[in-house]
Amino acid sequence: MEQILAPQIEYLLMLQNLREITGGVLDNFFLFITSCGEITIPAMVLACIYWCFDTKIGTYLFFNWSMGTVACQFLKTLGCIYRPWVLDSRVHPIDSAIKMANGYSFPSGHTQTAVSVYGGMAKSFDNKFFKTLMIILVLLIAFSRNYIGVHTLQDVFVAFVLGLVLLFFIDKMMKWVEGGKNRDLIVLAGVILSAVALLVYEEFKVYPMDYLNGVLLVDPDKMRLSSFPKIGLYFGVFGGWIVNRRFVNFDAKIGTVKEKIVRFLIGAMILGIISTQTTHLIDGEGALKYLVTVISFSSGFFTMAIYPAMVVFVRKKILKK
Repeated sequence: MEQILAPQIEYLLMLQNLREITGGVLDNFFLFITSCGEITIPAMVLACIYWCFDTKIGTYLFFNWSMGTVACQFLKTLGCIYRPWVLDSRVHPIDSAIKMANGYSFPSGHTQTAVSVYGGMAKSFDNKFFKTLMIILVLLIAFSRNYIGVHTLQDVFVAFVLGLVLLFFIDKMMKWVEGGKNRDLIVLAGVILSAVALLVYEEFKVYPMDYLNGVLLVDPDKMRLSSFPKIGLYFGVFGGWIVNRRFVNFDAKIGTVKEKIVRFLIGAMILGIISTQTTHLIDGEGALKYLVTVISFSSGFFTMAIYPAMVVFVRKKILKK
């Protein structure tokens, strides 16, 4: 393990030295880049695609993102690998990056999100310039996790591979669903079983209880709690997909450009209000994991089914006048 880890630590120290030599001139740039792999920006980008451009592509991207976060959470729980600065005290991340770098290090959730979302966009859209831009963004987000000092190369590499595997797996899955009756319900059953399996595994897993300066490095209760919003989103996305597919039949291509802009702004405002409640609960003490799950579920379900149903309903009312 040390033979694998040693060159990775040296790489992080090299980047750390670069930050120090340049006076941190690139720090803010890479902090912004890494924020593109967090929750808010991907959620709004995918909602915009799903509501205003192409519902099928939006569905594909939401599947990638939600399934990827759950798969990444499982690997984190399975590996229980600590952050670079715990593995080697010489590593000093950018201070402002540490707050978002909680829990275990392996694999990188930001990188997995980048591949699932922006890599999925590169795969889905035909414009060569746009494809190139998205690929560059994926690579920059992956590199930013090393540059700011919160992940090793193995964290980023495995997350990258996980994201790529899901890009092709979900594409095949969606084509399989279209090939037979009620296959969407089989997929939903698989989602439920995999989510329950993760929660059961995390509940009964024996976590390492290592301390540094009298402080527990990773609190098992907080690690379990972090699974609930991901599971909630996972359920919400796939459940909303079923409802839209079977009852709503929303199509993002309906409406004028002006209507789509208004549609997105209203939906984004509501989605933002719902999503911030999850953040407050997770950050606060005594967070209620079941309430967090319900709110995260609501975010996914609202995006995939409720808001599209509202749009369809309003358009029908307007067209009748």
